[in-house]
Amino acid sequence: MRKNVKKINILKYFYIFFIFLILGNSNLGGLNPFVYAFLFACLFVGFDEKLVGVFALVGAMVSNLTMQNLFIALTFVAVALINFYIHKLIKQRIRLITNFLVFLLSNVTYAVYNYSEILNLIYFILLGVISLYVFTVVLQVVELRKNCIKLTLDEGICFLFLIGVLGSGIADVNILNFSVTKLALVLILFLTMATNYSALTYSVSLSLASGVALSTGSIEIIAEIAFLMLVSGIFKLPNKNRIVLVSILGEVFIQYFFFMKSFDMFYEVLPVIVAGAIFILIPNKWLNSLSDLVYVKRSEMTSRNLINTTRKNLRKRMAELSNVFLDMKQIHMGMVKKELTSDELKNMFMREIMSCCCKDCLDKNRCTRSLGLDNASNLETLVNIAITKGKVTLLDIPSSLSNRCANVNQLINLINRIIDEYKQYKNMMTDVNNVKILLADQMGAVSRLLLDVGKEIDTNVTFDIARENKIISRLLSLNVECKEVLLYTEKNEDVSAVLIVKKGQEFNPVIEKVLTETLKLPMQIVSALPFEETDYFTVTLRKKTKFDCVFGLASCNKSGNLECGDCHSIIRLGADKFLLALCDGMGNGKSAHKMSALTLGLIENFYKVGFDNDIIIESVNKLLSINNHESYSTLDMCLIDLNKVTADFIKVGAPFGAIKRESSFEIVEGGSLPIGALDTIKPYIYRSTVSTKDIVIMATDGITDAFETSEKFEEFVSSLANNNPQTIAETILNEALSLNEMSAKDDMTVLVARTYLKN
Repeated sequence: MRKNVKKINILKYFYIFFIFLILGNSNLGGLNPFVYAFLFACLFVGFDEKLVGVFALVGAMVSNLTMQNLFIALTFVAVALINFYIHKLIKQRIRLITNFLVFLLSNVTYAVYNYSEILNLIYFILLGVISLYVFTVVLQVVELRKNCIKLTLDEGICFLFLIGVLGSGIADVNILNFSVTKLALVLILFLTMATNYSALTYSVSLSLASGVALSTGSIEIIAEIAFLMLVSGIFKLPNKNRIVLVSILGEVFIQYFFFMKSFDMFYEVLPVIVAGAIFILIPNKWLNSLSDLVYVKRSEMTSRNLINTTRKNLRKRMAELSNVFLDMKQIHMGMVKKELTSDELKNMFMREIMSCCCKDCLDKNRCTRSLGLDNASNLETLVNIAITKGKVTLLDIPSSLSNRCANVNQLINLINRIIDEYKQYKNMMTDVNNVKILLADQMGAVSRLLLDVGKEIDTNVTFDIARENKIISRLLSLNVECKEVLLYTEKNEDVSAVLIVKKGQEFNPVIEKVLTETLKLPMQIVSALPFEETDYFTVTLRKKTKFDCVFGLASCNKSGNLECGDCHSIIRLGADKFLLALCDGMGNGKSAHKMSALTLGLIENFYKVGFDNDIIIESVNKLLSINNHESYSTLDMCLIDLNKVTADFIKVGAPFGAIKRESSFEIVEGGSLPIGALDTIKPYIYRSTVSTKDIVIMATDGITDAFETSEKFEEFVSSLANNNPQTIAETILNEALSLNEMSAKDDMTVLVARTYLKN
């Protein structure tokens, strides 16, 4: 691993040295501030100061080896290194504006030598400042976006400017009439064509050719490259050999018919032939890597279209899965056994009595022949009494039956046994039916949930590539290493963003600031997760809600108990909802706490999944009633929506709650029996809007019973001037204890919430 890193660093500084050499030979209008601007840009980005200092001196002296140029170069290098070491000493990163000011200061020696040519001096400094900005942008992009260079419009212009300057640096490089310049231009033309990105081919090739033309004062090379681009673009085929052949024939054509060079044509065509040979020898794998390196809009749009296609397919699969759960619901509901009617129940009991009690009786035939209807009437009377009272006694036996029947006691015992067995059977069947209904309800709820999620997924996601690149550029300029940004908008038209940033910067406040400024929306970080075992994090941002919530809680155990039977919960549902819940288990102490914790845990999990209120309450009620018929819990919940600024109160056997407003007071009454008391239950649901100064108050019966009435509770809470939720909760608890002579007769819990407007 270390060897690979070392090789990469050697190659990087080799490229940097090569660029310094080319920039040293560059000039626009006879001016060359490029080496010095590149030096300052390298130090700002963080390259090794000693190496780039030496590289800058060598590059500056390449084309002009004079004492005057040496003094100018030494001044630039010395000032740049002093600036670098001062910031290193104070352990601060060089600021961009400071780098520009120091660069202007370093022009002092050049100004001394060229003060008489004031216009050239101004042009030199201005061109240097522009070059410094361009080179800084380019180096930041290359250093921070090593795997994929996605450029904004501004960054693209900066790259083309650098390419043009490099073109001027390689102008008129010839070896024995062989044009190295043309070789480089044509080879770069072939390499950019290999990316299948036409805009890249045209812009890079023409920028290089323009740099050469500005340096030599001849536009012949621009026309030549433009013609080769046109020819190779028209006849471009997947085969590299054909591309090269078409380009060579195009070069022959232009030299012969346009430039009339029939005799020295070989020297003009030879660079194209050599460039073509090099291009053919380059492995396709390397060319594919080059294609992956640059930003190709088409491929990105293809992948993003794939996201929408995948979402539609996923919605279809979820709809099919929803139908499966719906069918399973119908099957389970069909398995619920119906209770016997009154007549069916009587007939069943009478058959059982006749088969068990009368079967071995010696008077069976006589009773059946002569007293059949009378006996049937007497037995029916007994069965009716047994069903109504739950048992029969000797006093319930009709005299006409007791006078004739020798097995009265056996008959009474049999009827009571049958009734007891039926009761047990009925209870068991009720539990079984409740389980089946519960499973059916859950499957129906899952079916609806899948359909709802499918509808959300089915909406197309729209993307914003232009602003994505703008965000990347802005973050990089603020030293936040961001590799990729994905902006997308779903049906609710709220913009969400996913960023891939360097580890250690995932919660940098600059990220929220940049996205807020770019999107013109208040954005907040909602999650940051490691990205595929790399040194990067995936950061998700969503629109910041205007409001937030603060909470207060106060509680105490019933006097003498070590554990409180009340349980509370405050959970965030998504980015814009809070669920507040109080659960009071039957009794107090450990058993009550266990029951309330179980109830609250079930409810929390149901809400996190996304089930509706009715399904949640009914399901938890059935689970508790099946588990133990004496497991009761009161439930007090409030669902606060920060976007709609509403509070939904859901009460099941809970005492009253309240909303303390700035100029009024609202009591939210309780309702219904506790959870687990009956097989079916209907919660009391009430919705109210809340403002930034409204305070929501929830309490268990230990608190409300201490105040005796809601009017006394309202009178006390209305008198409180403090708006701090924690202070209010503690004050209410202390008052409740005071009303009970400082003794808690039951578990006491107060939960207070207040919404507020974010800055």
